[in-house]
Amino acid sequence: MKLHKRILSVLLAGVMLSSLALTACNKSGGGKGGNSGSHREVKNVEPAGQVIMGTTTEPSGDWTWGAFSANNATDSDVVYLTDDLGTVSTDEGGSYVINNTVVESYERTEDADGNATYTFKIREGLKFNNGEPIKAENYLAWTLFIISPAGQEYGATSVGYNSIPGGLDYKDGKVNYLAGARLLGEYECSITTLKTGYDGNENLPYYYDLGLASLRCVNLPYWFGEGWTIKDDGQGAYFYNENGKEFTLDNIKASVEAARFAKGNRVTCGAYNLVSYDEAAKQITLEVNPNYPGDFNGQKPGIQKIVIVKAEQETAVDTLKTGGFELYSGITDGSEVNQIVDLISSGELNANYCRYDRAGFGYFCFACDFGPTQFVEFRQAVAHLLDRDEFARTFCQGWGTAVHSMYCTAFTMYKDSEEKFAKEMDTYAYSLDDAVKLLKDAGFVYNADGSDYVDGSKEVRYKKVTAAEAEYYDDFNKTLSDGTILMPAYINWACSEGNSVSDLLMTMLANGEATKEAGVQINQTAMDFSELLSYLYRDDGDYKTPKYNMFNLATGWSSGVFDPSYDYTLDQSYIDQGYNTYHILDEELDKLSMDMVYGVKSDEYDKYLDLWQKFELRFNYLLPLVPLYANTYISVYPVTIENYEEDSFFGFSRAILYARYIGN
Repeated sequence: MKLHKRILSVLLAGVMLSSLALTACNKSGGGKGGNSGSHREVKNVEPAGQVIMGTTTEPSGDWTWGAFSANNATDSDVVYLTDDLGTVSTDEGGSYVINNTVVESYERTEDADGNATYTFKIREGLKFNNGEPIKAENYLAWTLFIISPAGQEYGATSVGYNSIPGGLDYKDGKVNYLAGARLLGEYECSITTLKTGYDGNENLPYYYDLGLASLRCVNLPYWFGEGWTIKDDGQGAYFYNENGKEFTLDNIKASVEAARFAKGNRVTCGAYNLVSYDEAAKQITLEVNPNYPGDFNGQKPGIQKIVIVKAEQETAVDTLKTGGFELYSGITDGSEVNQIVDLISSGELNANYCRYDRAGFGYFCFACDFGPTQFVEFRQAVAHLLDRDEFARTFCQGWGTAVHSMYCTAFTMYKDSEEKFAKEMDTYAYSLDDAVKLLKDAGFVYNADGSDYVDGSKEVRYKKVTAAEAEYYDDFNKTLSDGTILMPAYINWACSEGNSVSDLLMTMLANGEATKEAGVQINQTAMDFSELLSYLYRDDGDYKTPKYNMFNLATGWSSGVFDPSYDYTLDQSYIDQGYNTYHILDEELDKLSMDMVYGVKSDEYDKYLDLWQKFELRFNYLLPLVPLYANTYISVYPVTIENYEEDSFFGFSRAILYARYIGN
């Protein structure tokens, strides 16, 4: 299993707090980035009633975290609601904070070499939902697992071993203990980050430094089997089994699989217990965990039972009207939003709604290493062939706008950059002339027979390419008798079935008159979403060889953290793990993506902002993806509950804890 299982969570749900922020792709916390967010009043009441939530994202039934799991939006909500008791949390505005409900005391220290150690004292009296006590060992177990040879063999995408003392030897099985993870007492533990990792990368200073202190809480017998505990003899923490077993994948896999895919009765520590998961009906039932001590504010759930049901987007409004579900979160389609708002205003639907800016956007992206999309001018030309302002108006129906790079409008950095971006960022305005000029600049100036292309002929343009540039496009290239290879201005586009964004792209871009006039052809192939992702991430087997060079998706952030480090790496070993999804190989982009977070202290916002702006402008030029729209969301909730308020970085799974059941 590749890193794409983590990336999928970004595409569908947002960047959730990592189980161990020492994974290079999933760090969090520390620096300024999200909204300031007003503090929410904590009011704990006796839980009562139930809410039925409709979700258009089909659950996978895999209840684990990004190191292994596909964590789509629904999965992420369930995982958060059932397993939220980490040492670090997000606050109302999306900034990362120490979870004082869990942590009695916390200290960060640095040694003479600049290595940082994060030490915790866990509060006594915390319990899992089965009544077993929560201790410090429960906060080291997941870290030890994903870095261990067993975890690596199982498919963990964590590269935390590069940045924790002793991590490389532990990962390689040379020692059975992790030197940088210490069990210091029954309720005390620490984790250390190397200033310079084993891979030579600088880990500190790090802008989101607090994320390096993020540890998850897991029950050892439930996840790994009976007899497992954590010990520390002074060299580092390690797994110990009272029955003499070694910590190997063969000895733990059955337990790990059972824990991941359980359909009920999971041993967890979050606000709710997973009562049941009906795989056939795609229905999830959650009930309050009475042992839950509260979120980072101390807020406990006021709704006794949550039922999550699969909703079909085409019939969701009708199902909402007839009571098939009552809470519908993060509604994106503008026509659907308007319909629901009208129904509520007229009294036909007895419900309330909240509105907020989406922390993300919809887009189409390119494979930047083969076919015509490997050429930056070609990608820019395609952007000019779509009226993105009209696309946003049509799709969002007044509930959204276009954005122009890898950002969301909820970021503090964006709010502080609007004036600069207005002057310096290319909006790729709808223009056939600009598109044609860029196509010519890219070398698409020939017909299929090698003759000069005539503008306005509506024939597909071609470009002379080298054998290396022609790779993977043999089905579409033309080879002349003299050996000249001609590549067509042809895009092989993969989209998911039944997708309204795909339908609109087909109308406005693929079949658009400007696209035809420019001499570009876009072929659409609809498929199951999971298959689309396999092509995007170039999974093993038939998917490994590049085939499609355009995909339409969406991305989002569940926090104010923006850390793209390694996402645009040129290091082939990381690319082989699944980093650099778009295969955009640009030294400047790679350097900026690293420099904005590494070498910047958490209180150096101005320095971070300067590098963030440079990254966004470079991304806007290279255009590995073309943003389509950034919505204003609404979430509908029943009149039987009060105090339900979602926000850009405070979605359903966070907001529902603050809601109270008041009945009809």
